[in-house]
Amino acid sequence: MKKYILILAALLTVSAAMQAQDKNYDVKKGDLAVSVTFNPGSLGYKMSCKPAAGEFVGQYITDMCANPKQMFILSQDPLAAVKLKYYTSPKSAFRASLGFNGSIVNYREYVQDDLAVALNPDSQNKVNDAATSRLNSLAISIGKEWRAGEKAIKFVYGVDLLYSLAGGDLIFNYGNKMTDVNHVPSTMPMTAPQGDLDDFKSKLGIAYARPVKRYNSGYIHGLGLQVDAGLEFFLAERISLGLAMTFTPVMAICQPQTYTTYEGFSANTGKVEKINELVSPGSWAVLYGTENIGCRLTLSYYL
Repeated sequence: MKKYILILAALLTVSAAMQAQDKNYDVKKGDLAVSVTFNPGSLGYKMSCKPAAGEFVGQYITDMCANPKQMFILSQDPLAAVKLKYYTSPKSAFRASLGFNGSIVNYREYVQDDLAVALNPDSQNKVNDAATSRLNSLAISIGKEWRAGEKAIKFVYGVDLLYSLAGGDLIFNYGNKMTDVNHVPSTMPMTAPQGDLDDFKSKLGIAYARPVKRYNSGYIHGLGLQVDAGLEFFLAERISLGLAMTFTPVMAICQPQTYTTYEGFSANTGKVEKINELVSPGSWAVLYGTENIGCRLTLSYYL
């Protein structure tokens, strides 16, 4: 799909260039341009917005903390962004762009109603369990671009300082409450115990615990250098279409400590306790190279 998008973009750009090549459109000092950008190369990377149906939530939490692709996506050119350029001369401009994405997913499953079954073993009553995932990503870049060429076709290149962040939280709401009578309430499969992720028996007397209040993933921050080079074609006096190759040769990324909040019935205290469990002590990474190359399409209007 991305290949066809790039081919179509190239054909449209060449067609526009052939029609405008004999005209001489240019900008002057003090001009302001507003642009929208699209980079189909960024479609190859995505962040998981929720656990898959039936997937154990502990694995999802671990993947959110440790998956290198979750970090690598921060160095990508935003899939779509708004850009503002101010020309300090006909050949150079300061520029800034903003791109953001987000999702709120309320995933729900039916589970057995424990109270109804306790009163009537043949009861078919159900209650809802819900996992609400909220993820956000943001990319802000500030930099400068230069241009060369005559008439309607310009060679444009630039460099930007790119700041990115991504993260969010995962909140659980259960239809069956955990009480001093019901120590192991029926819950959706993704929160069922597995391994020793939520086993606090040895230190707190809790044989079973489940993520209940929220999983706070924190926010992963990235700061890097982004470069691009390409062509700008003026379709009319104040309207242009740009096509440029982009990549981020280096970026430093930091992820803070992350926690999961659990609840469980403690045999030591005789009541339901809330526990904060450290999932990750924090991570950092330095990404470098050209693997994250992209192809940015830009439509600009000059004010």
